[in-house]
Parts: sequence; structure tokens; C-alpha cells
Amino acid sequence: MIEYSAPGKAVVWGEYAVLEGAPALVMAVDRYAFARIEPAAESWQLSSAGFESLAELSAAELQAATVSEADGITGLVRAVLSALGDPSLPAGARIHTDTRTFHNEDAGNAQKLGIGSSAAVCTAASAAIAEFLDQSFDESVPLNAHRLLQGKAGSGLDVAAACHGGLIRFQNGETTPAAWPENLSYQYFWVGQAAKTSAHLARFGDWRAAGDTRTLDALCLASEALFETPDLAHLDEYVARLKAMDETAGLGIFSEAHDRLRALANRAQVVYKPCGAGGGDIG
Repeated sequence: MIEYSAPGKAVVWGEYAVLEGAPALVMAVDRYAFARIEPAAESWQLSSAGFESLAELSAAELQAATVSEADGITGLVRAVLSALGDPSLPAGARIHTDTRTFHNEDAGNAQKLGIGSSAAVCTAASAAIAEFLDQSFDESVPLNAHRLLQGKAGSGLDVAAACHGGLIRFQNGETTPAAWPENLSYQYFWVGQAAKTSAHLARFGDWRAAGDTRTLDALCLASEALFETPDLAHLDEYVARLKAMDETAGLGIFSEAHDRLRALANRAQVVYKPCGAGGGDIG
């Protein structure tokens, strides 16, 4: 049996700005997706926990399947095979993935926390399947598989965090290790509702294509400044720029819950921000 795990992520700063080429600080978090694969005699038996899905197909049926996120575990495996160049398959295998730690335990696994489960499970599954099929593996495999499933949206920072772990600076597809600023502490909060990243990215893409992106340009400068001087004052400026872009573009980054937490943080003389696409998930 072959088994791999990969972590989720949180964007410390640089969300949306990273899509314009600015650097982002991304932290891998200690919630893991797992994928295991072992030989089977006559069919490909696929199952997943967390996002519940079950299928049994022949090798030919699996290779003939179209890539669709809606197909659950079948879509994931097909995306990985496509990213590997559609190698020849043995008659059977058993594949199981598990993303239960990416869900709110108090919500009966119904709500995702928004910490990159799809990128993490793509990474773990890609590594396991590549080894099982004796194929070469690097970061491009889960990145391409994830983009097949997500419609090529996003910067790839979530896959980078899943592959590299730790704290990274991510810019234009390049990943470098980063050190946590000595003068800052952090605490993550889940705001009580899940958000769909792809919907936010679609709205952002439409707004960016429409023209006036001065608020995005200011956000990019603020993200770059944080790498030069990572303190509360510069983080507060970044959050203000993110809020200004949100209000201009109507993206819904700052939900009512995010606004409420930001107000509480201001009263406590600390800084609060949504992490990632916003609209829900974590901050």
C-alpha cells in the first residue's frame, strides 16, 4: 500500500494581489488530506471520506471519463491521470482519500473550513498515484490536476503550500521559504459559514477585465510593503486596501462575520483580516 498526506493552507497576506503578480505569504496548516492506493484484481475501486464519494470502474471506463469536480473521487483520479499524461493502467486498484479534518467537526462534516482541501487532496492523490504507476512526480502534477478540476482559476499558492509545507513566499508560480515575523503573533478564526472560492475568483476576474484596477494596484503595493516591514501598521494598511478593493469591485470578501471580527479586533488594538478569497471560511 502507498499512502501520502498533504497539508491545507492559510493566506497570511497577498490574496487577490498574488493574481496580479504581487507576493503572498502562505502558511501550511496542520490539517491533512490523505490518499492511499493499493493493487486490486479486476476493477478500480474509488472511495473518499470528507467529501463522500464512491465508484467502481474498469480501467477503460476510468480513462474514458471526463474531468469534472462534480464527479467526486472519480473526477479527482481522472484529473490526476490526465496531469500524468494518461499513462497505461493495470486492471485494478483501490484508492481512498480522506479530507475529514478540513471540515467543521461541529457541523457534521457538512461545512468546509476553507483551508485548501481540494489542493491538498490533489497533491496527496497525485503523489500516491504517480508512485503506484511508476511515473515521475513534481509540483506540476497536482497543479495541473487541480486546475483541471477548478477551471484553471487561482494562482496555485494552495498547491504550493501543500507540496512545500511550512511558511512560504509565493509569487508568479515561484516558491521560496519564509520566516515568520518575530514581532507578530496570530490566531485563526472560522467565521461559521463556508464560501466558494471559485465564485469569488470569477467575480474578481470579471471586475479586473472591466478596467479600473487602481484599488488592486494599491493592494499589490501593500502586499509588497509587508515583506519589507512586516508589522501591525503595515498589516492594517493592507487590510484597509483589501477592504477598499472589495467595496469598489463588489466581491463580497468582507462578510458580515468578517466585518464584526474586524471591529472587535480594532477595539482590542490588533488587526483582523479574511484569509484567502473571503466571503466566509477563516480569518
